[in-house]
Formats: sequence, C-alpha cells, structure tokens
Amino acid sequence: MCFVSAQAQEHRPNDDQRPWHFGISLTPNFAKAKYVLSTDFYAKDSVRHLKVEGFSGLNFGGIADYRIGRYFTVRYLPQIEFSQRNFTFTFADRTQTAKTESVSLNQCLLLKHHSVRHRNHRFYVIGGLRYSHDFQSNETTVRGPNLPMVAFKANSFYYEYGFGYDHYGIWSMISTEFKMSNSITNMLSSDPYIFSSSFERIQARLFQISFLFHN
Repeated sequence: MCFVSAQAQEHRPNDDQRPWHFGISLTPNFAKAKYVLSTDFYAKDSVRHLKVEGFSGLNFGGIADYRIGRYFTVRYLPQIEFSQRNFTFTFADRTQTAKTESVSLNQCLLLKHHSVRHRNHRFYVIGGLRYSHDFQSNETTVRGPNLPMVAFKANSFYYEYGFGYDHYGIWSMISTEFKMSNSITNMLSSDPYIFSSSFERIQARLFQISFLFHN
C-alpha cells in the first residue's frame, strides 16, 4: 500500500510553472558516416575495397531550458563530444586504416514539444540544429601519399531529431532521450592523395542515448 501511494504522489507539482531549468547531460554515442565516392573512383585500380567503421563514444555537458508555452520548450545544449570513425583501404599489396578521431565542442539549439504530464511522466519529441567545432581536426595537417588520413573539417553544422521521456523525481527531473544527428555540410577536407580523393562527400552521423538531469 505504501508503494502504490508513493507511485500516485505527484512530485514537483509546480515544476512546469518555472520558465528556466538547468541541468547536466551524459550521452553515450555511436559514430557512423555516410559517403559518396568520387566520380573517378571506379576508374582507379589501386583501391580494391573500402570500408567505413563506426565506434562508440561519449558526450557530456550542460542544459539550459526555457519554457515558451504549455507544450513547447527551447533548449540550449552545450556538450563536449568524443567520437571516432575508421576508413579502411584494401590495396593489392596491403591494408591501411585512416583513423579519424574527433574531440568537438557542440552547441545545439533545439525545440522540444512535450505531451500533457500524467502524474510523474511525460513524453516528448525534439529537433533542431547543431554547430560543432572539432579541436582535433586534421584540416590544416600536412599530408602525403603514404600517410593514411581522411581529414574532417574543423567546423560543421548538423540537424538533429529524436524523442524522449521525462520522469519527475523527488529531487530532479530525469529524462531519457534517443536522438540522431546528421551533418548538413560536407565534412571532407579534400586533398589530392588516394585516401581523401576516393571520396567526393562525407556526412557524419551520430546516434545518441542521452540521460538528462534537470533542477
């Protein structure tokens, strides 16, 4: 009976009356890439096979939410992102892997549309834009024909969309969110060498599961 009573109790009943909410985010991610091969790729006989491999990473940062209506909230989400993608080239006599690692500062501006609160639960959808600056970009690195490198540009823009679930706890609101990010800009920093010249365009993708803790 005590358990049922605790479940029925509405936590933080005046939470939605406050215009501002702040918090922290912890976001495991999985990085992938969508690419378009160069127009003369199949005319070359040096690369026998090309494989793009994604890896798990992590984002963490802060949250600033501003409520603009009963069902809408604007969210500013600054985060540090760690991610990696590998491009493996198989030649006739060897295999080489270009490791593209990123340490980025992401600044996201999102619009959240949520449902009516039912006791301590609420669902929502979210979407918006993200600007990303990669501190580990190889855009300005000196490259060569024997150096396996697929360099990404330092600055890029993404669109993001997803859905989530808000739970009103006793001390804070805890959200679980599933989100996907796709780059709008071409991430490839081109050069004349075989590793980068095999591509015409690369768009980064990021799948994220976020755990958000609001005050």
